[in-house]
Amino acid sequence: MDLLENLNKTQREAVLHTEGPLLILAGAGSGKTRVITHRIAHLIEKGVKPYNIFAVTFTNKAAEEMKKRVMSIAGPSGNSVFVRTFHSAAVYILRRFGEAGGIPKNFTIYDTRDQEDVIKRILVEMRLDPKKVKPSMIASRISEIKDSESYLDGSDPLLMLPDYFSFDFKEVFRKYHEKMSENNALDFSDLLVKTVGLLRNSPHVLSELQLMWKYFMVDEYQDTNYSQYLIARYLASASRNICVVGDDDQSIYSWRGADIRNILNFEKDYENARSITLDRNYRSTKQILEAASVVIRNNENRKEKNVQASRGDGEAVVWCSANNEYGEGEFVINTIQSLKSREALSNRDFAIFYRTNAQSRIFEDFLRREKIPYRIVGGLKFYDRKEVKDILAYLKFLVNRNDSVSLYRIINVPARGIGRASQEKLMETASSGGFSEWRVIDDELMTGKVPRGIDEFRSIIKNLSADMARVPAEILLSSFVKLVIDRSTYRESLLEENTLESRSRLDNLDELVNSIIEYEQHEPQATPEQFIQDISLYTSEENPVDDEQDRTNCVTLMTVHNAKGLEFPVVFLTGLEEDTFPHKLCIDTDEAVEEERRLCYVGITRAMDRIFITSAELRRSYMGPEYKRPSRFIEEIPTSLLEIKNYNSQSFGTSDSESRRQSWGTAGQAQSAGTKPVSPVSYQKGNSSGEHHDKDDNSGSRFSLREKVMHPKFGMGRVVKIEGSGDNLKLTISFGLTNRVFLEKYTPLDKIN
Repeated sequence: MDLLENLNKTQREAVLHTEGPLLILAGAGSGKTRVITHRIAHLIEKGVKPYNIFAVTFTNKAAEEMKKRVMSIAGPSGNSVFVRTFHSAAVYILRRFGEAGGIPKNFTIYDTRDQEDVIKRILVEMRLDPKKVKPSMIASRISEIKDSESYLDGSDPLLMLPDYFSFDFKEVFRKYHEKMSENNALDFSDLLVKTVGLLRNSPHVLSELQLMWKYFMVDEYQDTNYSQYLIARYLASASRNICVVGDDDQSIYSWRGADIRNILNFEKDYENARSITLDRNYRSTKQILEAASVVIRNNENRKEKNVQASRGDGEAVVWCSANNEYGEGEFVINTIQSLKSREALSNRDFAIFYRTNAQSRIFEDFLRREKIPYRIVGGLKFYDRKEVKDILAYLKFLVNRNDSVSLYRIINVPARGIGRASQEKLMETASSGGFSEWRVIDDELMTGKVPRGIDEFRSIIKNLSADMARVPAEILLSSFVKLVIDRSTYRESLLEENTLESRSRLDNLDELVNSIIEYEQHEPQATPEQFIQDISLYTSEENPVDDEQDRTNCVTLMTVHNAKGLEFPVVFLTGLEEDTFPHKLCIDTDEAVEEERRLCYVGITRAMDRIFITSAELRRSYMGPEYKRPSRFIEEIPTSLLEIKNYNSQSFGTSDSESRRQSWGTAGQAQSAGTKPVSPVSYQKGNSSGEHHDKDDNSGSRFSLREKVMHPKFGMGRVVKIEGSGDNLKLTISFGLTNRVFLEKYTPLDKIN
């Protein structure tokens, strides 16, 4: 087999350079996996023993794929190549040599859940409430410290510990490591830290490993943290045959310890290192690649590359500016429908990217409404997320005090000291007396020692009940839900936690409020009872799945972080506004902005054939509607590379932007600068029975499918179904989250042009 066949010039150079340090700068879509696997196969072909080759990457899936591809090229001998993740390699080293560093071979590996259990026990010992002092937050802080450069270089950890907590964090830290030692256990950070210590302090161990491994390959080098950097450096210090592969323009994980300096400084760290840039992109069209390139060139801390597209010019990069987030969602789904109709694309060909998980809600609503199957990568569907279900459970219980399922979900959320034993006692008291749990709480029927949290919960429910009675006469449903989030102390507890996870959960709660504001546009007199009923029906509807093939034929939704390493024919990169993308928490330093720009670059370069960049001029937040400026990343793309569209939706009310923007299209239409307006595609859904009709049918309806209409009570809606004929002709109209059926003859409806 000719290993060099089908490789371009720079790929061949990278494969053939086997001696000495080598940096392979692999731009997006440049075939780096092919280069890595062919390089390993070439080493074996030239006589290197497979077990002398050490290759690491970042996920088990990637490691398994690398191993398979090596074996497919090199044959069975490829199975002896040491292909692992960094953590797996660390476990191998510690199991075999750890005793030299005082680490027993039979150590246990603790995952995140195990860590939190240890921390819970420590908190109880210190008479701290694990429900109020979050073990997950403490575990996160401990990992941050152990992954830091200062800790690995020998700084006293007690001097590094935060002192802004209301409890003794230093004592928790000390006890944590005592217990881990007693349990002969290592967490994931320990695996790397202990390996660094072993290689640093046990020369004979390092020497033995260097005799075993003589050729080193590190994939995704831009994502390495300091401990991973040190492990690779120690192991390769003898042979210096280290090849690292990565792209500094795709370094997007600093929040989990990745240090871009590792790849930027490689040539300084390894004297006489060679650098090869894989300069052909095989994924994206020329226009997509050029747009991504002009954006990333605004970063100062990067290595210059001149990656060329191997494919044709392709379609222009589209930027659609919508009047609000509803218009953004409407544009995305209408475009999907249109492209599917015109170009015979499948659902699986489309991906919708967003900066934060909370942004998925609007797209999920539209996809569900249009019966388009979708999947969320790296997260739960919006209404399945814990914090959303928690607040909905509060509403359910306020509406129905006999709802014991909702009661037990919320009684200790946020934590009030009402543990399992207290809840079991409550259940027994209710059962023995034939009462509801709420009556036991309200009438104070529990005997013995009753947690103070019970009184707190009773007070919260009673106060919220009084507030609920004011809906909708005095306060809107959305305002009431804000009260639920605040008076339950849910928001306060997440703010106190102050982790990436808690901030994401806060965003989801804000988006839940936004969804209710949207609901109110169609149901201005909405009550909690009505909303709970409609949302329960709405979320119970399954996406249509006819066969196994359809299960994979879904539109993909994910954050841009989760999109790394993937590719799709059509990509929608959404929410490109200042404070949204780049995110408001990432604009305080030049380094943070540069990482956001790299994230944007990753998003654009996932697209193979088409990319649609979208932004909203008006976007709701917890504090109310906010006018948004287009992202600086859009402004960095020359207009010559953009096809600019404006999309105006009348949903959520009329935007003030209409009076301020002359170029705005008509309601429900996208208007392209220098092109004809693009209207949403009309299409027919339904079965073969003929019960659904479009405007060309002989149904006698004066409306067509997907046509916008105005109802005097329910406001603006869209026709989603037409059935029957004559006096019995029925219209099903979607008003946000609810569908309503009307007899056309007797219903006053106006068309919206």
